[in-house]
Amino acid sequence: MEPCRKCGTKNPRSNQYCLSCGAVLNVSTAMVRAQPKTLLPFTDRFRWRWVVLGTLAILGTTTLALGGVFATAMLLLKSELKTGSIGTIGARMPGLAVAGAVVFLGAFALGGLIVARMSRGKTIAEPALAAILVLGLLAAAGSALSPDALMLAAAMTLPCVFMAALGGWFGGRQRS
Repeated sequence: MEPCRKCGTKNPRSNQYCLSCGAVLNVSTAMVRAQPKTLLPFTDRFRWRWVVLGTLAILGTTTLALGGVFATAMLLLKSELKTGSIGTIGARMPGLAVAGAVVFLGAFALGGLIVARMSRGKTIAEPALAAILVLGLLAAAGSALSPDALMLAAAMTLPCVFMAALGGWFGGRQRS
């Protein structure tokens, strides 16, 4: 039996390739290091607890963000009703929608940053997966209110995942 230089698995001497990782046996160390890396190191570092924490952090930050946008919209509507100029609320809706989207994306970035700070390192994959889970939860909850919730969640997936990953990267990068 001969151990693989790449993964350490013991292989019969007659083998040309490792049974575990497929590396070529009986070659120089430089040739082994030149082979493409597998996903094994990534999966070893991947921590599900940070996905759970990221899901909770992003759910919390988005709930606060959406609550703030909703409260602002209600205050705006209330002031428009008092003044009797309800027609101007329609002109303000696009701005309110853009502000809500910016706050929503910022909440995803903040959730990713929280995960990175708690995990003490650059954590990009975990907040990104947490963002996908949160969008799935929001789409499932929103589908009871509107049939367009699934389409909206699908449209927001890429920006939200990007912002959560960016928050995770930025939060881990600041740590020394």
